[in-house]
Amino acid sequence: MLKQRILTALVLIPLVVAGILYLSKAAIALIFAVVVLQGAWEWSAMAGLKHKVIRLLYVAVAAAGLFFLWPGTGDRFLMETTGYLSAAWWVLAFVWILVPGVMDQRSVFSTVLKLFFGTLVLLPLWMALVSIHSISDEGPVWLLSVMVIVWVADSGAYFAGKAFGKHKLAPRVSPGKTWEGVMGAVVLVLLYTLVATYWLPVEGDARMWFILAGLLLVPVSVIGDLFESLMKRHSGIKDSGQLLPGHGGILDRIDGLTPAIPLFMLVALVTGII
Repeated sequence: MLKQRILTALVLIPLVVAGILYLSKAAIALIFAVVVLQGAWEWSAMAGLKHKVIRLLYVAVAAAGLFFLWPGTGDRFLMETTGYLSAAWWVLAFVWILVPGVMDQRSVFSTVLKLFFGTLVLLPLWMALVSIHSISDEGPVWLLSVMVIVWVADSGAYFAGKAFGKHKLAPRVSPGKTWEGVMGAVVLVLLYTLVATYWLPVEGDARMWFILAGLLLVPVSVIGDLFESLMKRHSGIKDSGQLLPGHGGILDRIDGLTPAIPLFMLVALVTGII
């Protein structure tokens, strides 16, 4: 499994980096739309939908949402508004993680509610990805930098958890995650952000805010990971899909990004980092 994860990452990471740095806003928006719509397809199954036609309808609704949001990408007021709404949603998601038994029984009501929550997870993510990328000439660098924070946190948590993990973080939601893994993520992200401030377009107080934002994204990305695990546990599946060898589905790969990217967008705008 680890070998597959590494091989898949070695293929995907250069493509993602090159795409973010060199593609236009329209091309990036389209590529991220494909990713988010694949995520919507996987989410529909986790929410409890079985029939492919109904699942496609949900994907179509998500696509309509992206089309509606497109004119607002890059607008600072709409970016901040999206960030605040996303932050409010993730506070609610965190509370849900603390009481994971809520809505674990399948019903029409729980399915509809989970589908709605899926839009709150995926649409702000797309809005933030495209907006950060296009906000300035340095936008692609900023987007790549914050994505690397989440990747570094994920790697730090994985290897620290494997090596030192003893104390379970949320055993009712994701038994494999440990507090030691979280601490490993914090240490690695701190090292990364300290180094990154020397080549990112930041100076003065912005350096401190970037480091603090990076540390904040560690627990935030964990919440995204745990929430997807909660949805999978409710639906009785191990992975959100089989699209990526060794990683599962798209949602299994972007779960940490779903809260982290919109929140970074909000913090960066409010503090003046970007």
